[in-house]
Amino acid sequence: MPTPVTLARRAWKTLTQTGSITEYGALSVPTERAEELRDRPGTLDVRMLPAYDNYLVGYRGRELSVPAAHHGRVWPGGGVIRPTVVADGLAIGTWARRDASRVVQVDAFEPLSSQVQALADTEASAVTAFCGLPPERVWASQRRRYGAAGAP
Repeated sequence: MPTPVTLARRAWKTLTQTGSITEYGALSVPTERAEELRDRPGTLDVRMLPAYDNYLVGYRGRELSVPAAHHGRVWPGGGVIRPTVVADGLAIGTWARRDASRVVQVDAFEPLSSQVQALADTEASAVTAFCGLPPERVWASQRRRYGAAGAP
């Protein structure tokens, strides 16, 4: 019986031979997406990862995915891993669904460019659409933040 690695290599080879995947720079992507990527050179990839996403769980070193200064905001302790906004693989903030999932609240680590905010808005719309609700997004930097005692 072939090992799982052997089976995976055979499957990857078959995908390449059938034209289902193609090379795009250093990446292998589905062939139908390659043209889409060529049409958007230099565009950031902004994604909203769910809590406990494997990208945030599966690495020994965290500096490649989350800046050291913000580890506590992504991993606050007690085994909790918060939903995280990433741009080109680097965490730039956390997010949460509020008001019965109608609102996606983004808490950016630092001020973001208008391009990154627009891409995050697109992701927030996808999250609320997945929940079957109209999109609404709130940037935490535009809201008052309260400390433990309730004071601003």
